[in-house]
Amino acid sequence: MSEITFNENQKDALKEIGNICAGNAATALSQLLDRKITIVVPRILFVPIEEVPQAVGGDDKLVAGLMLRVLGDLPSNIVFIFSQRDAMVLASLLTGKKITESSVITDLERSALKEVGVILANAYLGALGSFVGLGLVPTVPELIIDMAGAIIDYILIELSCKCEFALLVESEFQEPEEKVTGHFFLIPNPEGLNLILNSIGK
Repeated sequence: MSEITFNENQKDALKEIGNICAGNAATALSQLLDRKITIVVPRILFVPIEEVPQAVGGDDKLVAGLMLRVLGDLPSNIVFIFSQRDAMVLASLLTGKKITESSVITDLERSALKEVGVILANAYLGALGSFVGLGLVPTVPELIIDMAGAIIDYILIELSCKCEFALLVESEFQEPEEKVTGHFFLIPNPEGLNLILNSIGK
């Protein structure tokens, strides 16, 4: 399978999944932070695994990656990828710490980002699970600060990921003073990919 193509109805179904994911996540984050958070999804599509780093700025782009395994009926891996600045902004919404040009990700920010990762994973997987009719359970996230290419290599090699494609849900988190862009990638095993594609096909 060199590429995945959809007709207009299937594209609409994908867009609907993205909007439900975003709605779930925005509600959960708003409750966690006690402030209004909106999330829009400019695009949702399947991309070849090797193109994931390009989707977030290139192989050498330094990023923060929150990685989780998904257990249950659809074994897969999830990675949320943010630029370092956007990761700091997201963490600061939770910690209340002001960020400056010299700010770095400390243990406090790491803890905050992992908490956000759990919230987002449950929200996105809840929407996807409802769509495919399966129970999807995320593990505790692992935070890695590295080049985008290295993070994908880690998923492919260390986690023995066999799938050729990832489902990308590009997400823009907005609150009155800040905007953060994140990339949610679901990397299912080959059987899981077929399950999702069959669901979209219907």
